[in-house]
Formats: sequence, structure tokens, C-alpha cells
Amino acid sequence: MLRVALRPRFMGLLALMVVATLVCGLLATWQWDRAHRAMQQQSAVDRSLGSIQDVVQPGDAVTNSIQGGIVRAEGSYDPDQQVLVPGRRIDGEDAVIVVTALHVRTDDGTTALLPVARGWVPEEDVTGKDGQPDPGRAPAPPSGRVDVSGRLEASESASQGIEHGIAQEIATPLLVNEWGEPMYAGYVGVDHAADGLRAMPAAESAFSTGLNWQNLGYALQWVLFGGFFLYLWWRSVRTAYLDELAERRERMQSRLALAEGEDPVAAHEDDDHPTVGPAGADPTVKGETGADSASTR
Repeated sequence: MLRVALRPRFMGLLALMVVATLVCGLLATWQWDRAHRAMQQQSAVDRSLGSIQDVVQPGDAVTNSIQGGIVRAEGSYDPDQQVLVPGRRIDGEDAVIVVTALHVRTDDGTTALLPVARGWVPEEDVTGKDGQPDPGRAPAPPSGRVDVSGRLEASESASQGIEHGIAQEIATPLLVNEWGEPMYAGYVGVDHAADGLRAMPAAESAFSTGLNWQNLGYALQWVLFGGFFLYLWWRSVRTAYLDELAERRERMQSRLALAEGEDPVAAHEDDDHPTVGPAGADPTVKGETGADSASTR
């Protein structure tokens, strides 16, 4: 099979497959680097980014480069713009997150809404008599101007709406429908306990916890693609080798069948034209002939 692999046609195909494999390797390295950088950024506990106005503008996406960093914001809370996010598990407890809109003055003088996860409480602390979370039991936000510091997180994916002050995700597309706009695309998770709430844990966003696995999955896919190109070349060489081997076997069998077919013909010709020598003569016939000749004379 090595002779087949060294033919110019297959060597050219190998060169093409090697180039494709190298491209897949570069793409896999790029995805791995993205995943590694994202994990480093998420593990940076005290990575301060500065004021929210200097980091991101309302409506802009929260990218990997700023996600998880500590930002500051100054503004005032609106107690009428507050939702509860139940169904979380934090520090081994069933938790409910309290999210309130912070009105922030932007550089152009307008006011934008910044969703702030002010903290969380045990689910039982805000559960009403009907067994459902009651927004009225949540700690009210402080009044007046406040300074907020916390981790900047990307919006979670929206799967359900907001009903009676209860949301299933911290999703800014849903909050815009409830509170209006302009609004920041991400939210801030307060990293210290305040206002009767417990501090938000790092990387509470489902987006941030899932992005690393997504990049790692992409890297693995590119590695598999690269291996597939090399396997495709090997399979092509092997198929050509087996085809040629089968062709040679078929030619050999044809020659053997032809050779075996000539023997009966030769034998048949010998039967039609027998060779009679002295050893093959019948002495009886010769004697009788001699006697007849003698009697005739």
C-alpha cells in the first residue's frame, strides 16, 4: 500500500489534506485561547473596570473582555421597578434574587436603566401563604442617590415572561418590556451584602458559565475535522490499493481458468489422432496376416 500512497496523485491529495488539517488546528487553537481567556477573566475576582459609563453604553453587548469585571455606578433606585428571580441554588440554599432598576445619568445627559441584582435571600423568606414568591416580602431598595459596585454580567437568555413581579431569568429583553428604555444590555451583581440581602456570587449568569464549554466544544470539533481529513486520505489510498489488488487477483484467476481450459482440448486432439508405434502393433493381427499370405501363396 506504500507504493500506492507515494504516487503523485495521492501525494498531492495528502498535501491538500495536510493544509486543511493545519487550518483546523489553527481554528481549534483560536477557540481554545478564547475559552482560556474567558476562564481567566471570570476567575479575576478584583478586576476593576471603572465607571459603568466608561465601560459600556446602553444597549451595547457585554463582551468576554469586560464580563465579570467590577464596575461602579451612581444613581437612584426605583422601588416600583423591581422583580424577583426564584429557582436558584446558592451556597446550598434555595435562593431568590432581587433585581432592581438603577437610574443612571449617561454622558449625554439622558437617564438609562441599569438592572442591578442587589443580592439574594432564602426562598422561604419571601414565600407567601400560597407557596409562591411574593415581591412585597423582598427588602425595599434604599432611597436617594446610591453608589453601586459589583460584577458586570451579560444578560441571561429569555425563555419566559415576567408575571406579577416574578421573572425566571435576569434577561434585559424582558426587563425592557416591563421598565422601558434606554437600558444597559447586561446587569450588575452586587458583590457585598447590603440592605438585608446576601452578596451575589461570581458568574451567576448562565451565559458566562456556559460560554467556556461552548468554546471548548468548538475547539474539539475543529480537532475532529482535522483528523477526518487525514482519515479521508488514508481511506482513499486503501480503497485504491484494494481495488488494484482485486483487479490483479481477477486477472490471475482468468489466466488460470484459461490454462485449465486448454488441457481438455489437447487431450481431445490426442484421442482423434492417436500415435501408433511398433510397441502399439497387435502381434495377433500380424500373425493372421502372415498366415493368410502364406495360404494364398
